[in-house]
Amino acid sequence: MGAGAPGGSGGPFNPNNKCLSYLSYITLVNNAYNSNYNGMQATLTGRNYRGFSFTAGYTYSHALGDASGQGTGGNFNPPENSYGSVRQQLYANTDFDIRHRFTLSLNYAIPGRKGFGQMFEGWGINSIVMIQSGLPWGLADLTDDFSGTNEIANSTQALGEQWNFFGNPSDFTPVHGWTETNGGVLSGGTGGLPFFPGGGTASSPTSNATCNAKAAALGPLAVASLFNLGCFAVGNSVLIPAAYGSYGSTPQNLWRDGGFKNWDLSVTKEFKFKERFVAEFRVEFFNILNHPDFSNPSGGPGGAIFDPSGGAGLGIAPLTPDTYSSNPQLGSGGPRAMQLGLKLSF
Repeated sequence: MGAGAPGGSGGPFNPNNKCLSYLSYITLVNNAYNSNYNGMQATLTGRNYRGFSFTAGYTYSHALGDASGQGTGGNFNPPENSYGSVRQQLYANTDFDIRHRFTLSLNYAIPGRKGFGQMFEGWGINSIVMIQSGLPWGLADLTDDFSGTNEIANSTQALGEQWNFFGNPSDFTPVHGWTETNGGVLSGGTGGLPFFPGGGTASSPTSNATCNAKAAALGPLAVASLFNLGCFAVGNSVLIPAAYGSYGSTPQNLWRDGGFKNWDLSVTKEFKFKERFVAEFRVEFFNILNHPDFSNPSGGPGGAIFDPSGGAGLGIAPLTPDTYSSNPQLGSGGPRAMQLGLKLSF
């Protein structure tokens, strides 16, 4: 007889079946997840000092939460160990955790002097610089049921499984996405973090000694999973699959991308015709240094998470942010661009 049926036991949350005994199931909807943001903001402004004005801003912040939101909880990648603390397992850096962000905008009206055709007056320089630290990214293995919970078969929201990471997370910053690691995407390879496939021997499942040693320390079931799936390694930092029958230890959003750096510059020249008519010519440079900025390996905030069980390709970041988001607007990470403009004021 069911716990909710008349005369049933009632279950642990309904002792002696005293509450709503005619209902078999009761669904509770509540705000079960938490997020937390703390930040320090500083601004310095200078106004019209011999034609020079600027505004500089810096933000130091930390965004933590059980999930990143955007209306869904789709990035709950660590499987919930029913014997552990849910908050401890899920509470980590959110997708939007930009730790450092610096911006500088300046305007300089170059002092002029009278001359032929107004060529020595009316010049100005405008510039915007933005530098920010990397956004977090993570993984979820949606193929391998290490824990034996079969959570990967959850048709509603598969959380996936985690692997085990040992070392310094900054070693996995995805500069490897566009270099010649694993062949490199520019030469037809997969790119991403260095991958060492399994299939070796019982004592040396992969060709990476650090991966083999870490798996051996966890026992024969970890060696077996390493033999089947391989590992990722940069120096002494390694990512190995969890031992069969266990939960992986990697939290969500452990690694970060390479950050974003951009410098835009424009030069202006004004010509005055009589008192009320002004023509301003502009030449504008976007990403004037042609600095390569690559998107977050997960596609940026709200992007998908990587499945390392597919082998080479983990951590790849081959696209610029504007291309990845199908939003090729100037100043959002594309190559150097220049445009000319004319403004008439009267």
